[in-house]
Amino acid sequence: MANELDLMLFEQHLEELRALPEAQRLILEQRDMRMLEVFVGLHPRTAAQEHFRARLRWRDYGKPFSLKFVNLETETDNDPHAWPIFEGSRPGSLLACLPFTEEGIGLHPEWVTSPINSYVTPEAPLQFAVLMLQHLIDNGYGGRG
Repeated sequence: MANELDLMLFEQHLEELRALPEAQRLILEQRDMRMLEVFVGLHPRTAAQEHFRARLRWRDYGKPFSLKFVNLETETDNDPHAWPIFEGSRPGSLLACLPFTEEGIGLHPEWVTSPINSYVTPEAPLQFAVLMLQHLIDNGYGGRG
């Protein structure tokens, strides 16, 4: 369970994210106000007909987040076809191997102390995560998993 300060910051950052012009392309959904979790509906700039839903979840708002893509119909997180292909995505393994994801750090614990790949907590982790994800999909989309 998240602490009160993290929940308050998360809520504030979610409202700030919704107000950004870049967020007009996104569908942002928070289902449980007691969790540091958001579902994001997004699509690649180059393939507007391709829709994806990502689940971003933090155990600790100052640490890397867990990223999973969920099936649009069943909402299960075990469907490789629900994953977009972009730099770092591993649809076959159902994870994103990136230094700012919990799964990436789990595969590469050396990133924690790496001067290049270590995670430095951004001022607004939620905004960073969502905008970085949209950027990766917009600039490197290679189809579905």
